[in-house]
Amino acid sequence: MLVAGIIINNIHNTKETLSGMAHRSRDVQKAHDKGVLAEARDLEKKGWDVKADISGHGYGSPPTVNGHQPDVYATKRGGTRIVEIETDPDDDPDQHTAFRRSAGQTGANFYGWVVDKGGNRRTRFE
Repeated sequence: MLVAGIIINNIHNTKETLSGMAHRSRDVQKAHDKGVLAEARDLEKKGWDVKADISGHGYGSPPTVNGHQPDVYATKRGGTRIVEIETDPDDDPDQHTAFRRSAGQTGANFYGWVVDKGGNRRTRFE
């Protein structure tokens, strides 16, 4: 049974890592999604090819980066931006570390925004 427990634990950890989603209330999720959409639209207006983790807006899914899916992944003329939107500045430090590591290895740019309750981007972090 120890083997089965290890397998179940590994499946749980993989699922948790790949989903990358924090557990949020409905209102907090709405604020998060509003921030994701605002960042995706801003980058798109600036000529970036945007993939965003938000359904119903035609952006397509971002690729997995170091085992995590970013909220926004944008490319333009050989440049890459990996962007996270958070509702709590202390959310997902392991995910941010993975994105920073990937950015350092590939030359991509990683940054994120902390949004307020209305989904407005307030504080930028790198």
